[in-house]
Amino acid sequence: MTNSNEGNNGKGAGNFKYVKKDFCALPIKLTHLTMYINFIDGAVDALNTLDMTAVEGLDRIVLDACDLEIRSVVLCSFKGKKEGGPLKFDYKKEADKLIVHLPERVEAGDSFSIRTDSRCLPTDNILEGIYTDATPPGAPQQYMSQCQQWGFQRIMPIFDDCTAKCTMTTTIEADSGYTHLISNGNINRTTNPKGVPEPKAADPARQVITFDNPIPMSPYLFLVTVGTWDVLVDSVTYPSGRSVRLEYLVPSGCMDDARIPMDILKESVLWIEKRQGYEYTFDTYRTICMTKSNFGGMENLGNTTIVTDAAMITEHTLDAMVLYAHAVIVHEFEHNQCGSETTMETPFDVWLNEAYTVDVERQFMADHFDASFARLREVDSVRAPLVGPLAIEDAGHFGKIVREGFNEPDELIDGVTYVKAAEVIRMLRLIIGTKKFKEAKTLYFKRYHLGNANNDQFFACFEEVSGVSFDRFKSEWLYRVGYPKVTASTCYDNEANTYSIVFKQAVVEGEKPFVLPLGLALVDLNGKDIKGTEQVFILDSAGAELVIEEITEAPALASINRDSSFYGTFDLTGLDSAALVAQVRLDPNTYNRVDAMRKLTDRVRVALLESPATEVERVGEEWLRLYGEILSYTSLSPALKAYFMRIDEQPIDRRYSSWYQELVAVRDSMARAVNAKYRAELLSEFEASKKAPVTGEGASAGIEQRMYRNVLLELITIDDTPESHTLIIDHFDTSENCTERVAALAALNRSSSGKRRAILDSVYSKWHSHLSGYANYLRVISGGRCDDVFDMIEREKKRSTFDINQPTWNRALFMPMAMNNKKVWTDKGVEWVADTVIELAPVNSSTAGRLLSTFQHVQSLKPALRQKVTVALRRIAETVSAQQSASIHGQARAYLG
Repeated sequence: MTNSNEGNNGKGAGNFKYVKKDFCALPIKLTHLTMYINFIDGAVDALNTLDMTAVEGLDRIVLDACDLEIRSVVLCSFKGKKEGGPLKFDYKKEADKLIVHLPERVEAGDSFSIRTDSRCLPTDNILEGIYTDATPPGAPQQYMSQCQQWGFQRIMPIFDDCTAKCTMTTTIEADSGYTHLISNGNINRTTNPKGVPEPKAADPARQVITFDNPIPMSPYLFLVTVGTWDVLVDSVTYPSGRSVRLEYLVPSGCMDDARIPMDILKESVLWIEKRQGYEYTFDTYRTICMTKSNFGGMENLGNTTIVTDAAMITEHTLDAMVLYAHAVIVHEFEHNQCGSETTMETPFDVWLNEAYTVDVERQFMADHFDASFARLREVDSVRAPLVGPLAIEDAGHFGKIVREGFNEPDELIDGVTYVKAAEVIRMLRLIIGTKKFKEAKTLYFKRYHLGNANNDQFFACFEEVSGVSFDRFKSEWLYRVGYPKVTASTCYDNEANTYSIVFKQAVVEGEKPFVLPLGLALVDLNGKDIKGTEQVFILDSAGAELVIEEITEAPALASINRDSSFYGTFDLTGLDSAALVAQVRLDPNTYNRVDAMRKLTDRVRVALLESPATEVERVGEEWLRLYGEILSYTSLSPALKAYFMRIDEQPIDRRYSSWYQELVAVRDSMARAVNAKYRAELLSEFEASKKAPVTGEGASAGIEQRMYRNVLLELITIDDTPESHTLIIDHFDTSENCTERVAALAALNRSSSGKRRAILDSVYSKWHSHLSGYANYLRVISGGRCDDVFDMIEREKKRSTFDINQPTWNRALFMPMAMNNKKVWTDKGVEWVADTVIELAPVNSSTAGRLLSTFQHVQSLKPALRQKVTVALRRIAETVSAQQSASIHGQARAYLG
């Protein structure tokens, strides 16, 4: 699974609906499911034969069943004999449990099978189980399924447990108007010799197809979908000579929009084999477009579903989504190995599935784009101000990778699982080295192939290979909230020819220090690493000293915490601005160069927040001179230059991270200062960049240059003058790429231009009929800074074209406001967040939870604002009951403390 927007934060400690002890070993071993699923008259009828063997004495079994009509339960076989006849059952609908009474007691080792007959009713807003999806004109209703975590029980009764892995035979019956009926496994060539659905005997209006899945699979990976798609077909051939058919299913008429994603898929499949040693098992691998989902993508062994907004590359696809397409395609394919064939034991181990897969995705991105650019983007996700894990942990409510409990499984799909946990995997590799890491992960996938694994079993493989104990590493990184805060000081002894680095780690009372890696090297005056100094230092205590010997000349600098070696914060103490400027100029580690510039920027930011005007002017002038120097650099790639020059609202010094309103003002002041001093140079760079040769190939062509131009555009137009308004409109009119058109439109909607509303209305009329185009337009509306922004959001909500049940659109319209610090922290903004969360909670608790994250730092706000947000949180907690949404209710109460 891929997280579409880094998830929501779930519920606080205590009073959880589900805790680890609820997940006990199943009393049976499920061996096979034989399903007949019939889509008919807006309902889905399901016959399911469950073959199983008792692992303990039983006189009844308890199946999971949510919102089903249970028609009958029949005994099919018992202790090796064929049987028949109905079984007594009790359906505890309020508990989502179906209790089936066996005809007599079975003992461990006894085999038996039962068949359930049930019906489910798909909805358009409960996006698990089977639900309605966007349907092409003239086609029968499209249906999609989502079974993670407990969606299977919304389709038919099942042991809805990660360890209930079994083989499956699935027969689907549906209207003959569908182009595709799809489930897991290979098409049965006996029943369907042509590999397509066959007309149902005596009923040509219906069609039937059977799939055989010989790979034991957890219920949450099950897929059943019927719909109308065009299909782009291709194939890859492995070095072994074996070929795999690739199918990309897209909305009607959109096949050309899948050609670049298909190329990415082909590259991903072969890259995974080369780098991960994994060869796909089945005959066919499908990527299926779905219009509605709370997630970016979902692995369903052999069939990946990806939201249409990300699965296709169209004229409305932003550069960020092009990068996401590369990531999500390889991510979901890797899940065939990590997640499907080797599966988490319980939802408390979900990070194993996701963090390892994100790590693979990151390696793919580093191989296919500039590695420094890729790492900077990863650290951006760590520091993201709303749903990044540092922001989540700063609030003090959440942050444990292995949770104490949860109310809804979607609470586990967040920045902690996808970003913090991926950093843990990265640190693990740095600690034991790439070679040992590869050996250990190979052992893990071999040992638990076609089975389940938990956290301890995963780490046992790494301990076995490396000889390193990870007991402390596990306990500190997986089971506690918080992150390490490390400082270092340096000293060169020219008599002893030694260079000392003293590390200190802040330790919370009652806790142990984190175990973490620090990549470092000493750098000479020519900007080169001093030979023999590059290393990974393991810090496992509150303080430690590293002494590097045989350093005959004073280094220009120490490059420490390279590429953000560990998850947390690092500061090299005692550095004056000149030392940071030297690092910006000389450090051969690109990430550290950018980080040095960010720290210089942060010093100006903090000075503007707190220091006297005279000091602000002094620090600011020094920073502005360096800024102008960077602006003149010609050796940097456009993307890296953009990172150097981007002025964020989010501070590096996390003590100020909840000073939202002040940070907006300071960021704008800094941008205006750059504009005032370098406007001519900015304009010159902007025009020169438009004329420069395009770098990159295919879908990635020009991404870095557009990123740089968008930074320049923000700096140029911060003055909000008629001249800037003209530039914005001209840029919008002449740009051919949607990323630049959307950036120009966003700049216009932040401005006081008298043409703003008319142009936005014109864009709506042109873009609203396209899924991604409409989403781009909605994001622009919600990111506006003018006083009419909330009226404009309300206007969009009321349009007939807007569907609040469509996750792509409700996220696009609501989530940018959560990060619109200029407006969301006004009285109107705080009220709007509360109203919208209350409205969304019964419709889409996933988006509601993300929006509610806006208030996660309530306890750190300044008193007047804290009081207003507290009132809003109380209203949410009182209005959204635990029965209506346990997750939203609990999240609000957790923020209230």
